[in-house]
Amino acid sequence: MYKVNLLKDGVSSDITDMVGEISWSEDMDSVGLSLSFSVPDSEERYVPRLLIMAGDIISVSNDEGELIKAVVVSVTRNFPKRNVKAYDFGFYLNKNDIVIQFKDKSVSDCLRELFGKVNIPVGEICDMPAKVNGVYIKSVNEVIKDLIEIQQGNDSKKYYYELRGDKIYVFQLPEEPIEYIFKPAVNVAAFDVTQRDAHSRGQYTHSIENMKNRVTAIINSKTTGNMPAVEFTVSDDENIKKYGLLSENYSVNSEDLDNIKSLAKNELTDKNNLKRELTMDFIGHDSARPGRVMHIIDDFLGIDDFFRIQSVNHKVNGDIHTMSCTLNFLKENTSSNFTESKVIQREDVSSSGNGSAVSSGDFGKLSSILNAQVGKPYVWGAEGPDSFDCSGLVCYAFNQSGVKSVGRTTAQGYYNMCTKISASNPQPGDLVFWADNGKVYHVGVYIGDGMMINAENPNVGVRKTKLWSNVYAYGRL
Repeated sequence: MYKVNLLKDGVSSDITDMVGEISWSEDMDSVGLSLSFSVPDSEERYVPRLLIMAGDIISVSNDEGELIKAVVVSVTRNFPKRNVKAYDFGFYLNKNDIVIQFKDKSVSDCLRELFGKVNIPVGEICDMPAKVNGVYIKSVNEVIKDLIEIQQGNDSKKYYYELRGDKIYVFQLPEEPIEYIFKPAVNVAAFDVTQRDAHSRGQYTHSIENMKNRVTAIINSKTTGNMPAVEFTVSDDENIKKYGLLSENYSVNSEDLDNIKSLAKNELTDKNNLKRELTMDFIGHDSARPGRVMHIIDDFLGIDDFFRIQSVNHKVNGDIHTMSCTLNFLKENTSSNFTESKVIQREDVSSSGNGSAVSSGDFGKLSSILNAQVGKPYVWGAEGPDSFDCSGLVCYAFNQSGVKSVGRTTAQGYYNMCTKISASNPQPGDLVFWADNGKVYHVGVYIGDGMMINAENPNVGVRKTKLWSNVYAYGRL
């Protein structure tokens, strides 16, 4: 049984008996919980009227204590009820921009400082020792993701964060399933809601669309038109025989020359598997949250495997609690018998630093050319001087400014060509990329202070704007 409290003007009221159609949902791709419910909105004499306004606080508790603490963001009157929508305090992480600088601090300490600045109480932050140096001018949520990405790049482990009540927790994602025990009644035995006779049949999809079974790690030549300075290939021959060749060029920074083999193997291990997704309905359980692991057995679908919860939607109707989950296959027993090529080194490569950013003088020329294009129309395939698409603008600006001679290619082509730059320290003149399912679809030029110039789309053309969220990568030509 759930208890719902309304905190309004400092006064807490139990509104459980008036609340109906309760549901809440979470997704790993958009951290934050969304809660919705309805209350009566009628002029009938014996029907109580409850005035809930945006900014009020809603608390949902179960027998073990507070489960959700959320702020009301909208109320819609729809006779004979009011529909209420609320978000947990992750709402403020998404809605607040920040300017913050970190100097030689661990990721853990950076996160604590960040949460302190936006008044989000910390429950626990796991040890994340990777060092951070950089200035961030973006939303709080984007800074959190960037910091976690730095740690994940440092140790190849996976981390996640979530609100529990009004406190935030940052933790390493679990690899083992937990129990989801449900006891229907005092005289009925408890059982796990994931056991084979307790869940719906579900829908199971497996796909090789994003599989890679050969990875070639490259360090690009500094001379346009030359073959890569360094090249190393690692393959899974068994998978190639089974599924056909699915290859990827993986750009590596010159400073990582000594680690080129391990970087290529890590990339192949990460992508050398089927994508397996399962959608399934269960009896509701409060412990089912994104990032948690379930052990699913289904004889019809032919699965007896671990799956990670990607998203979950809970619904409570009276005393009946159900949930719908989207789950991703967790463990793939892929072959580790990779076939390795020799490291081909065609040029001497400096192993210090990320290469040179555009000098201040050159950036002045580049910036002048870019600013002169602002306001011009977007036309797919165009490369100036009267209109541009995103990659056409990059080609035109670099060549016209004389900063670097670059060939005409796509956003993906420039991504493959670039030396990748840490998200914590992009420099003016670096390129910034966005991708969908690992495929780069857009590129802009970073101009500093969290801003970029890009040929955005046919509606707005070329414009100067703040960096969008979900940057996929930064690169340096």
